[in-house]
Amino acid sequence: MQLIPKISAVLLGAALLSSVACGSSKKTQALSDEQLYDNDDSENISEYVEERLLDPIEIMPESELVDTLPLYRASEKIVNDLIHTQLDVRFDWQKQYLLGKATLTFAPHFYPVASLTLDAKGFDVHEVALLNNNNKTPLAYSYNGNFIQITLPKTYQKDEQYRIFIDYTAKPNERETSGSAAITEDKGLYFINADGSLPDVPQQIWTQGETEASSCWFPTIDTPNERCTQSISITVDKKFVTLSNGKLVSSTPNADGTRTDHWQQEKPHAPYLFMMAVGDFAVVKDKLWRGREVNYFVEKKYEPFAKQIFGNTPEMLDFYSNSLGVEYPWDKFSQVVVREFVSGAMENTSAVVHFDGLQRNDRQLLDETHEDIIAHELFHHWFGDLVTCESWSNLPLNESFATYGEYLWIEHKYGKDEADKHLQDDLEAYMMEAANEQKNLIRFEYNNKEDMFDAHSYQKGGRVLHMLRQYVGDEAFFAALRKYLLDNQYQAVEIHHLRLAFEAVTGEDLNWFFNQWFLGKGHPILNITQDYDKQLQKINVNIEQLQAGLPFQLPMVVDIYENGKKRREKIMVMDRNETFSFDAATAPDLVNVDGEKMLLAEIQDEKPVSQLNYQYFNAPLYRDRLEALSYFAAADASAEKDKVLLAALNDDFWAIREEAVNSVVFDGENTEFQQKAATALRQIAAKDPKAAVRTTALRKLGELRDAQDIPLFTQSLHDPSYKAMGAALYALADADGETGLRETQKLEQTADENTIGIIGEVYATHGDERNLPFFEKHLKNVSGGERYGLVQSYAYILSRMSADKVQNAVPALHDIAVADKTWWVRFGAANALKSLETMMQNEESGEGTSPEERNQLKSAINAVQTALSDIYKQETFPRLQTIYELMKASE
Repeated sequence: MQLIPKISAVLLGAALLSSVACGSSKKTQALSDEQLYDNDDSENISEYVEERLLDPIEIMPESELVDTLPLYRASEKIVNDLIHTQLDVRFDWQKQYLLGKATLTFAPHFYPVASLTLDAKGFDVHEVALLNNNNKTPLAYSYNGNFIQITLPKTYQKDEQYRIFIDYTAKPNERETSGSAAITEDKGLYFINADGSLPDVPQQIWTQGETEASSCWFPTIDTPNERCTQSISITVDKKFVTLSNGKLVSSTPNADGTRTDHWQQEKPHAPYLFMMAVGDFAVVKDKLWRGREVNYFVEKKYEPFAKQIFGNTPEMLDFYSNSLGVEYPWDKFSQVVVREFVSGAMENTSAVVHFDGLQRNDRQLLDETHEDIIAHELFHHWFGDLVTCESWSNLPLNESFATYGEYLWIEHKYGKDEADKHLQDDLEAYMMEAANEQKNLIRFEYNNKEDMFDAHSYQKGGRVLHMLRQYVGDEAFFAALRKYLLDNQYQAVEIHHLRLAFEAVTGEDLNWFFNQWFLGKGHPILNITQDYDKQLQKINVNIEQLQAGLPFQLPMVVDIYENGKKRREKIMVMDRNETFSFDAATAPDLVNVDGEKMLLAEIQDEKPVSQLNYQYFNAPLYRDRLEALSYFAAADASAEKDKVLLAALNDDFWAIREEAVNSVVFDGENTEFQQKAATALRQIAAKDPKAAVRTTALRKLGELRDAQDIPLFTQSLHDPSYKAMGAALYALADADGETGLRETQKLEQTADENTIGIIGEVYATHGDERNLPFFEKHLKNVSGGERYGLVQSYAYILSRMSADKVQNAVPALHDIAVADKTWWVRFGAANALKSLETMMQNEESGEGTSPEERNQLKSAINAVQTALSDIYKQETFPRLQTIYELMKASE
């Protein structure tokens, strides 16, 4: 699964304490094996035993006694093996029901069984029977809304199969649901625009099984350590297209205007990977990949762009298959984009579901492709689908690999700089989460399984795999992955399966690495210093670990640049404070600790300024240049700083250029550097091949508010990138408000989902009350990220309006905060109201406010507070409830 893009979110188990401890005030001499087993030495043995028995027992103080074992989330016990699932489903669109018939094949896992328990959430159960050939024998059962408890007609022995038939209705909208930051809702089955009343929203049905929501639409054993084959017959109106796992083996028209599509998945997989999608999709077929279909299901208006969005998929299939030495194992590879998806994407076997933000036209693709999501979900088909974590505690075996799969693809397709930029973003995401809480990667003490879907399981885990790859080397890394996949294909695994595969390939005991990074928490915090001893001709590098707890064992390389040449030294940091010495005939040009820039760590490296200057121009990696650039960007003015920043504005890699643009500060002094930087920015804004860099340069130039840039801004209104065009429009409004507003109003006449946010941002800063109707109109028509951004712009323009205008806006913001399907959009609207409340309270208490103005402000404040109170009451999403409690506490 891919988390919602660009959106950020367990109590740790208590230490296990022994209730008694043995000790002695005197030392006893341990006996040798010969003494213990020599019958003639019974006197010695008796003396030894007597001494041991006389050791006093120390009772732990009552205050330190622990009454319960720590929380431990074990893998689910397997009693019955689910072998095959056969489903026949159709739909009641008006009621938003699934009408289902399930035939499930089981066998006892090992011990004899006389009963069966199935997960089945929110069903009406009509019939439960034993199938013998085509004969049905009714079975006694009980159902509590979550589980069907079935009494079998006899005791079945190991390997003795039996089949259960269940006729049921799934009613996903009538059961109590919950959600998390990663998966916002767990209904399992979703109807979109079911009655067809929304003209701009397609009618769709789709499913989402992870973590345990497949049992919301069919009865099953809903755990990741189960797996079965499947057969699904889906009956729909003939105008709709269907998609499910495996192959479409038949499509049969029915006399009533419906059609039944039969999908068959012949290789076993976990129930949470089952999927269905129904809708009026365009199906774009790519070339066959080694005889398998590769298809893209999109809304029809995006049909011309489907191959631009997904077109690298066949190459990805080749790359991953060849790199892993294990060919893509499934019958096809399809990808479908649906409306209102509850996460970023989901790796259902052979049929990935994506959120609708993945649908983009050619201009939108200049700003964001989301190709990393496509790679992530495809890599899951080995790590997650072929080999599946046996419990949610072991989720990193799925998600860490899929995250690192993004890196591998980017490195292959776009080069090391691009991949290392992605890896740096992952590091920053993890560090942001780690600042609040640090957890084991593999953890058995979570409160809610959804808590596992965080920056530890994804970004930290990916970085840990990168370190493992650097330590063992590429050849061993991919050989170990191949062994892990082949040894465990179509099976459930835990972290030790991975460790044993790496140990078998490398011949090395790797418990130290796995215990430290997978079964431990935190990361090293390093302070690195160096000096050169001219007399001894030695470079001394001191590495101190500052984090709490035990020191980390850290293999790394140190690159030493001497007289323009580089040599590499390997070191292993083991202790809290260590110094490493290296021969050097002269003072080094650069000592680059962690020369591969692979450590997951916070690092303060106290290099001399001359070395940082040398590092930017001579060290090879993106992180090398970024580290040097970041230092000089924050440093006081100097010739070295000017040289590095101007060079970085022309760096070969776009992310360094963008960082350099952001690092330029115009303080009004008009120095030679600022003149050169402004000239470089104008060239970048007009001609840089990367849309993101043009966008950043236009925004930076906008800070100058220089009339000479108006032609450039006007020309850039025709930039093919929407973001660059928006930055130009905003900069134009800053430089010439009248012209900027006039151009914005012209753009408003043809506003679409790609330009609404741009217009709103300009109006937020430069508009007035005449522009309020724009927000009132479009807030109803946009969703997701566009609605979130527009809400923020609306709040900003309202902050400059009179109290009565704010009061008029409260109902619209309230409705979004209560009814929007996306939690972070709801929060955006509530937060906007909270900000307006604070602003008005400050204004009410300020000097110079007339009694009439105070009355208007009081009325508006009351309206906002009433709306917020209702928003707090209606919110059901736990994460938002927590945030709202904090907001209320701050009042």
